[in-house]
Amino acid sequence: MNNKHCETMLDEYLMLDKGQHVPFKLTRHMLTCKECRRKIKMLSYAERCIAKPLSVDSPVTDEAIRKAMENIDGSLYKKASAKPLPLAGWIIGGFIMTALLFVSLVQVPGLANRSLSISYGLLIGGSVTIYCACFVMSNIDVFVKKISTHLHREWIVPQA
Repeated sequence: MNNKHCETMLDEYLMLDKGQHVPFKLTRHMLTCKECRRKIKMLSYAERCIAKPLSVDSPVTDEAIRKAMENIDGSLYKKASAKPLPLAGWIIGGFIMTALLFVSLVQVPGLANRSLSISYGLLIGGSVTIYCACFVMSNIDVFVKKISTHLHREWIVPQA
């Protein structure tokens, strides 16, 4: 095949998402073009190699992390190293909101004005929603790591 056509086919292949169905036109080309097959085989091998954990021992100290991050982007390191709200603060806030919820269960039925009880319920519901959103947003890196670790365990195909 001509070089321009092979280049187009490789570009189409590389634009596919991982695990996405390969179109028939692309499959037919890969089966008939030895050079493209070789390139895709090498790309797959490179991907497997890069996906393996590094075997280089490097110290995971605060100083090593600081130096690496400052080499990449100093302003990003300052932003990332800002102290988050301690977990104790989140726990105390959760207890306060739970106490308010129980107060509402006791007090709201005694309120004579129905619109006031609905407003109080909406206020508590909104507070819980905002609290949960702020907790997740401030700890998003932990949740993303946890989710991606769980997904990788399920999606990893054993290699022979």
